[in-house]
Amino acid sequence: MAKAYVDTTILTDALLKRDEYYRAAKAALQRFEVTELPVYAIKEFKAGPLANFVWFHNKLALLKSYQKALVALQRMSLSPRRYRTATGLQALAEAAGATGRFSLAHLQEIYGAKANLDAVNCDRFRLAIKTRVLRAWANRRNITSNVVDPLSCYTETAPYDENGLIVIEPVKCKVEKECCLGPILKSKSQDLEKLRNASPKNPTRREDRKRSQALRELIRKPKQAMSEDSCRNLGDAVFAFFAPQDSVILTTNLKDHSPLARALGKQAEQP
Repeated sequence: MAKAYVDTTILTDALLKRDEYYRAAKAALQRFEVTELPVYAIKEFKAGPLANFVWFHNKLALLKSYQKALVALQRMSLSPRRYRTATGLQALAEAAGATGRFSLAHLQEIYGAKANLDAVNCDRFRLAIKTRVLRAWANRRNITSNVVDPLSCYTETAPYDENGLIVIEPVKCKVEKECCLGPILKSKSQDLEKLRNASPKNPTRREDRKRSQALRELIRKPKQAMSEDSCRNLGDAVFAFFAPQDSVILTTNLKDHSPLARALGKQAEQP
């Protein structure tokens, strides 16, 4: 039986996009008899791509200017969080597809003949992004046949509107003593060693450094409680560890997933 273990990139393409990446993700999911989405992917999705969409929505809502929001997006590209720029541009592209259906006459009817174009653009893009965010969250559990590997310390709290802003918190687990994945991961120290040895080690990539450090701590300090930060930093290693042996990890990021999957006798596949 063909089974896919779906990662965060596929979830993102299926929920937030309506382009060729969306079509590729949907087609890939249909190739399998069974598709499984771990809750860890939902957690990553909310804290990453969805939160970035929310960030740009809230910029539009606060600044009340399309032009000023674009300036804020450009400045973000120069900061340590420059990756947010790419997602912000994606949000703009997706929103443009939705707003492009309105004629000038229809917009004039809604906003009035003297409406400022900057304000109109701001409002239309904000509403389109808000709609995409809320629909994406509502549909997160519907793109696969099963949602698996629940996280007892993570609550799937829906984003909500508060005074025109989208509130997305909490995006982290509520860990009391230890991350719920800690005992399971530490029970298979040999698998952790294999993952650490196979993990990409690009010293310039923050993601690689943090994953390697998290794996090292789990291996060397098994009695130490695993933190929320360590859970988050493991990233792709979590998918390789928990993917069933009879499944393939479905991802758009083969560069990182493939070596980790191979280390445990598993495989990764892209759409």
